[in-house]
Amino acid sequence: MGWEPLPDDRQTIRPVGSSLERLRRTLGLARSDTFAQVEESWTQLVGQRLAPHAQPRSLRDGVLVVVAQDPAVAEHFRWSPTDLAQAVNAVCGGAEVTSVDVRVGPLDPPAAERSAEGPETQ
Repeated sequence: MGWEPLPDDRQTIRPVGSSLERLRRTLGLARSDTFAQVEESWTQLVGQRLAPHAQPRSLRDGVLVVVAQDPAVAEHFRWSPTDLAQAVNAVCGGAEVTSVDVRVGPLDPPAAERSAEGPETQ
């Protein structure tokens, strides 16, 4: 069996978007706009009573990670993960979420507060 080099396609120009899309799929990440939609629709998805006490943290390989600041709030999400997954999929227009992983921990400050604070200095 003879050896042949791989084709040299370094000269082929590809759009950056297609490369990023391939990388996103390889890493199991959701579409970039999907997680932004989840964050923007969070109050609509979980209701005004729960939204301030929990937040979506990540979406990877179909798993939506939700952080709740209180065990009781976390337990509420654990009772109905299918409902949340279905609601997210309805808002995002696809089957992006297959399961929900709920964790207890501190919430991140809202995006507006993070950008107003600027970079941390030590």
